[in-house]
Amino acid sequence: MTNDMANPFGIEGYNARSYGDAFADVYDQWYHDLDDHDFIAMICASLGPDPVRILELGVGTGRLVRVLQSLRGDIADEIVGIDSSPAMLGIAHNQCNTAVTFVEGDFSHTLPEGPFDVVFVGYNTLFNLPNEDALRACMTLVASRLSPQGQFFIDVVMPPQRSTQEHVGIRSMSTTEVVLSVSRHDAENQHITGQFIQFTDGAQLTLRPWSIRYFSPTQLDTYALDAGLVLHRRVSDGHGHTFDPTADRHISCFSVAPPK
Repeated sequence: MTNDMANPFGIEGYNARSYGDAFADVYDQWYHDLDDHDFIAMICASLGPDPVRILELGVGTGRLVRVLQSLRGDIADEIVGIDSSPAMLGIAHNQCNTAVTFVEGDFSHTLPEGPFDVVFVGYNTLFNLPNEDALRACMTLVASRLSPQGQFFIDVVMPPQRSTQEHVGIRSMSTTEVVLSVSRHDAENQHITGQFIQFTDGAQLTLRPWSIRYFSPTQLDTYALDAGLVLHRRVSDGHGHTFDPTADRHISCFSVAPPK
């Protein structure tokens, strides 16, 4: 079992900062074409014209915050982003305007003080948490920071269950650089670990490790309910297409459960 208490991320030496610190310098370059701006558009469509308080979990380089600000125009929202990686936050500070506040921290351990009208977590960042305990803790924190009418949006992609247990492939290749992708999928424990191995002419080899502990929609709903959140809406994409249980992606919106 890879996701044990001694090594919850499944890679020796890996911790909550490892992904961000390993990918910060290439993240915007490698993932500039992620097709997830519809996620932010969906969040914006749920908001009115008045300023609101917004919190992003795992803000990284501020990629989605910049999209959010462009869609909200001149509306003076208060935006806060939390991330465990100082390297990622350093880039976010340089690329986002001063209207955004950045906080260093593990969002399964601590969150900025609320209340927030919106909390969101982008493309599979929720699955960077190492195990069920961390996910439950995160959802409990979110529930405590949401305003009574607040919304918690998540965007996740489920891995193909037909994928081989171990995989080696080429991510990119040029005359001066090759990036190999190596991964291991533990379907029983819903855990995938991997490395991008970057060979660049004239430079030292670079290792970029990553670890994902994924959860099914049913599991997410159960943990959310235990934390005091209820599913408000689930769709297959930010355009509002009906949720298809066989699809690999879903966007889910949770709200605070009404008092009993």
